[in-house]
Amino acid sequence: MGAVTLLPASRRDNGWFETLEEAPPAAPLIGPTEADVVVVGAGFTGLAAARRLGELRPDARILLLEAGRIGNNAAGRSSGFGIDHAHNIRSEGFAESVEFEQQQIALNRAGLAYLDEAVTAHDIDCDWTWAGKTHAACTERGVADLEHFATTLDRIDEPYEVLDADAMADRLGINHYTRGLHTPGTVLMQPAALCRGLAANLPPNVVVHEETPVTWLDAGPPHDLWTDGGRVLTPSLLLANNGYLAGFGFYRHHLIPVVTWGSMTRPLTDQESASIGGHRTWGVIPAAPSGTTVRRLPDSRVLVRNVYSYSRHSLAGGRRRQRAGRSHRRAFEARFPGLADVPFEYTWGGPLSMARNGEPVFGTLADGIHAAGVHNGTGLSRGAICGKLIAEMMCSESSDLLDTMTTRGRPNRNVPDPILGWGVDLYAQRLRLRSGREM
Repeated sequence: MGAVTLLPASRRDNGWFETLEEAPPAAPLIGPTEADVVVVGAGFTGLAAARRLGELRPDARILLLEAGRIGNNAAGRSSGFGIDHAHNIRSEGFAESVEFEQQQIALNRAGLAYLDEAVTAHDIDCDWTWAGKTHAACTERGVADLEHFATTLDRIDEPYEVLDADAMADRLGINHYTRGLHTPGTVLMQPAALCRGLAANLPPNVVVHEETPVTWLDAGPPHDLWTDGGRVLTPSLLLANNGYLAGFGFYRHHLIPVVTWGSMTRPLTDQESASIGGHRTWGVIPAAPSGTTVRRLPDSRVLVRNVYSYSRHSLAGGRRRQRAGRSHRRAFEARFPGLADVPFEYTWGGPLSMARNGEPVFGTLADGIHAAGVHNGTGLSRGAICGKLIAEMMCSESSDLLDTMTTRGRPNRNVPDPILGWGVDLYAQRLRLRSGREM
């Protein structure tokens, strides 16, 4: 296959990662070695896969290669929502097929259960809490979206609580929203801390090498992987690097690479926190398309997330970062007018890969090469279960959940660039305009 043409860039601007204690020095792969399995990518999918492979094959030597630092990758740049069902409540297909939606919910909940098991067993300090998520509206159109969402939840027999303006103000401490819909099955956490905790507690036969981007692949088997400082031969390769698998030559014309943007304030003072009131921690999902996600964090910071943009190379800097920061500022001040002087300490982008038809990459790509990725916005819970399931498939295990994944479709082919990029950015702009004050 030759040179790997798409590699992550490791910027030091991720608030989740930067507010943790300094990580121990990385241990890059140095020199030649061999392994029974190599996993590329230490996000939620790769971490879950490495853990499950270590459990199922305790005598195997498993290498987990991460291009940057664990927790500063795409997984550690998310909003920290582990969701069990529909994050995007406008999805046209949501609840049209009860059986299909229940299958997807079962997958997400299995992923959360696998993560919860690890957090509990290893006492991982990542602010893990089953707090649920609150879908919130501040416009009539947003309220209509919430009413539609309630109807679809009724169809699949899922619990929820409707909150009026007073209840929203009491819960959040702000008066911005007129209606809310709370669902209980979501976990909130510090995603970078979760990634680092999972990596620190992998089975003993899993060896982790950070700052080890794979730059060259000669496909076999055995597969010959080259890195900046080392080389590894393996009969079995798992690509758990989401959209970056296009750099290995797979699905090069099928994936939509975008960057989503977030900003985080400095910690609020006791006086500033008291001026808000409400619950000390919560997570809000916007009712309108491309609206603003907001989290009030356990360390008294506020996270604001909105705007996504097309980026063929998943680049998360430059002018788009500046524009995102300005959008976050407007959203923050609209919701917290009394905290207008509180600055953002961090603004960052996180790469995300989607498919136009909403289908994942999962299964065998070539002899001895497997992949799991493209979770279309549910990377935390779905990524975890897909990592576990792809490991089980590689070990000839079987289950109903594995059958669900293997029978899913695969990403369809896109129109070429620059048309694809223009289309994604125009669609994002249309959603932002439709969102109005929900931004």
